[in-house]
Amino acid sequence: MSHTGSTKRTPAAEIETCSCSKRTKGDSKAMTDSGSSESVDGEFSTSRVSDDSLVVGFDQTEAREILAKMILAHGLPFSIVEFEWFNQLSRHLNPFHQKVSENTIKQYCVKVFESERDKIKKVLQDVHRISLACDYWTSSDQTTGYLCLTAHYIDADWKLQKRIICFNELSLPYNGEIISNAIMDCLVKWGIENKIITITSALDYDGATDILRLRLEARGALHFQGFFFHLRCCAHILNSVVQDGFNKIESCLSKIREGVEYLGKEPHRLVKFREVAIQLDISTHRSLWTDVKTRWNSTYRMLQSVIYYKTVFIGYASSDPNYEWLPTDVEWENAEKVCKLVEGFGVTSLTTTLFSNTLYPTSNLLLIEIYGVKKEICEAYLSADGFTRGASISMFEKFEKYWDDVSLLIAVASILDPRFKQFAIQFCFEKVYSSSEASEQVKCVLAKLRVLYEMYEKEYISLSMPSCSLSIAGTRGTSSSVSSSSINEVFISFMQSKWAKNPPKSDLDIYLEEPVFKRKELDVLTWWRENSMKFPILSKLARDVLCIPTTTATSESDFSVGSRVLDNYRSSLRKDMIEILVCGGDWIRASTKSESHTLQEAAMSEENLEIQI
Repeated sequence: MSHTGSTKRTPAAEIETCSCSKRTKGDSKAMTDSGSSESVDGEFSTSRVSDDSLVVGFDQTEAREILAKMILAHGLPFSIVEFEWFNQLSRHLNPFHQKVSENTIKQYCVKVFESERDKIKKVLQDVHRISLACDYWTSSDQTTGYLCLTAHYIDADWKLQKRIICFNELSLPYNGEIISNAIMDCLVKWGIENKIITITSALDYDGATDILRLRLEARGALHFQGFFFHLRCCAHILNSVVQDGFNKIESCLSKIREGVEYLGKEPHRLVKFREVAIQLDISTHRSLWTDVKTRWNSTYRMLQSVIYYKTVFIGYASSDPNYEWLPTDVEWENAEKVCKLVEGFGVTSLTTTLFSNTLYPTSNLLLIEIYGVKKEICEAYLSADGFTRGASISMFEKFEKYWDDVSLLIAVASILDPRFKQFAIQFCFEKVYSSSEASEQVKCVLAKLRVLYEMYEKEYISLSMPSCSLSIAGTRGTSSSVSSSSINEVFISFMQSKWAKNPPKSDLDIYLEEPVFKRKELDVLTWWRENSMKFPILSKLARDVLCIPTTTATSESDFSVGSRVLDNYRSSLRKDMIEILVCGGDWIRASTKSESHTLQEAAMSEENLEIQI
């Protein structure tokens, strides 16, 4: 609090008189021993302060560890520590800041990486089962390949977790043997080779997952009887299916893409476009959009925005002799048909969230969405319109080819959602199959779920069986002991005879017979945590099933937010430093609850696809 007539004090004077500074410096001027301090033009500066010294409550080592975490978490270049204005800011915030070299901060990043890795290793040892998401990446010059593995699991608090555990270089051209070896080496290094239940990937190079499956089966580590061992990424399947539809109007899309880009390059063109819209009494509240060719939702958004301004484009083309990308009447008509078809695929925020959410399980929510897509394709396949039917043929074939890989998982996951149980699969199957076939499909899913449950039941009983021995005292001080294994076998036989007469209901039977949980919004993991005592066996199965990723988007999101991992800068680094940046950054963000945005948010914020009229 200032007083009238008081003398203004410099920052140096404030530091000199503060109690913390006095405690640190002491009457013997401890600062002089480790370096000099002086006031220059009212600014306090220091030099040559030992790493281990603590000045004004400031620990240089701790500060550098925090700086290393910042570099890892945000993908910053190591050289930032040598930027002049970074150091100016640091000295402004803390006069005792010391400049650190690029090589030194690299060492701190390695230290942080190793510390976080050891923490995650301990956590993974206590996890029952782990699912993997697998991606393949290349360097900016396309000469080096990388394998990215993300481990998905549900922790002791029933929270869904994911950690990138591998970002390793692959020799090009890589094949199935090389990839399966790389995956296995990673699993062994982390000590989780016997815990893997599923691998989700967009591609399967030369049967890499088949090779890995055989290796795990040979060591008795193939879980769920291999039902879900390899899953195709749902987001990639949907993208591939829709792109087949877009290929039918490729010439029209090329014109639209060029035309939108032409308008966006010069402000006066957008002004003229707006004037034409006003003359035609068409509201300009909607924006035009460019697209990313490989992302179907961005192409759909572009197509939708252009169709809205169809008559404006026609009017603008007549007033601008340089505009030469106007689609023909037939092309407009076909574009509208494809747009209407894709619209039925659930191009909504819900679908995008399902395919790219990294915080909550989504496999239990996909069933109705996916069968909605299938219903739309089937209706188009049976359409009387020749173009619509022709556009849907390849989409239908690709859907049928790939969705079988994930249909069982999403059906089982849907049953394990207490809001849906078996009723969701009954509803969906009846929409796309005949009555008798739908009934058979439901029975098939429930039968496989029961097989999985019985595996967990057997494991649960074996772990719960008391380990004891029975000693019977003899007449002369001797004892006759029955081994624990023998008494266990006798006890199991005894219980089986009781169960045969009056078999108790299993967790699964009780769960399916109880009414559905009547709540629209539900954290399904919290529900299972709260009911784990009631369903001790089924809850273990639910924990393992609900951690299975249906998309590799959780891996791709680490490369779609902010700077791309494989840009020119990162591609120029040593392979071990690339792994430290990618894995370490992922771990730090997860430990601080700083999650990445979704793919859609990344695309919209990063690539600036919107063109406002």
